[in-house]
Amino acid sequence: MSLSACNDVKSDHNATETVKEQPTPKLEQLKEAQEAQEAQEAQEAQPNIDIASLKHQLNSLTENKQCASQASCQVLPVGKRACGGPSSYLVYSTDHAPQEEVEKLAKAITAAENAKNKKEMTMSICEHLTQPLVQCVNQQCTTATSANPAY
Repeated sequence: MSLSACNDVKSDHNATETVKEQPTPKLEQLKEAQEAQEAQEAQEAQPNIDIASLKHQLNSLTENKQCASQASCQVLPVGKRACGGPSSYLVYSTDHAPQEEVEKLAKAITAAENAKNKKEMTMSICEHLTQPLVQCVNQQCTTATSANPAY
């Protein structure tokens, strides 16, 4: 083999090493998927969250439903049914409950119920709840009644 052919082979070998040092997109995706899986397993390994206690906190925080206007009344999905969708809806007044705290507790309940459903392989009816409309009536946030009843 000539000296120039030997240098060409050596040059090709160095180029191959450079390519090997850079991670491929597929390798990066696999690493990210593995890290996500590990994070999920670590989260599931945490002690069970007391869902009843979280619900009690949320109910205490939102029990005062007094409202000054329609804009004060909010509805929020809470929990997770095994078949999908929320397990309930919460009507509350932003005049008396800090919206950020209410949403944080609702998300915690939803995540805890979802984890419990997966862990226990829970089955449920696949009936999805319809989000209610809310209104401020007599200075209280309530669900709106429909003028046209559903059949």
